[in-house]
Amino acid sequence: MAKIGNVAYDYDSEQSLDLQPKPKIRHILNQKLKPKASTAIKYTITGTIAGLLLLAIVFGRVELSKIYSEQSDLQSELSELTEANASLKSELESKTGLSQVEEYAEQTLGLQKLDKSQVEYVEVDTDEVVESVKTEDNVFVAIEKWFNDVLEYIGA
Repeated sequence: MAKIGNVAYDYDSEQSLDLQPKPKIRHILNQKLKPKASTAIKYTITGTIAGLLLLAIVFGRVELSKIYSEQSDLQSELSELTEANASLKSELESKTGLSQVEEYAEQTLGLQKLDKSQVEYVEVDTDEVVESVKTEDNVFVAIEKWFNDVLEYIGA
């Protein structure tokens, strides 16, 4: 129930409350919780670097795969060429064997094997001593010998 009476109401006190200066309230944000622009940039840069590293690894794997396939192709080509080389060597040996050369000489060139009657011996009546002839040395030959001796001495 409401009390109705003739109690006087003090309007001055209400005005005095209004006249009092209101306190200024400052709002301070917690700096630790506030996301910084530099943090976002750091995350972006870190993500970009991680992505680039991942792309580099994938690219490296692709290149390795290409190199391995190229190596296997070259290995198979090498084995084929080695087999072809072996067959060509055996074919060459069969064509250039001693019996083949003798047959070619007899049939195509008309040559015959030597008989003992065809061999002739020759005697030479000279001394078996070799004599060196001394040449006259001119200035240029002496300089050349000296230069060669110097080069030999220094090991060049």
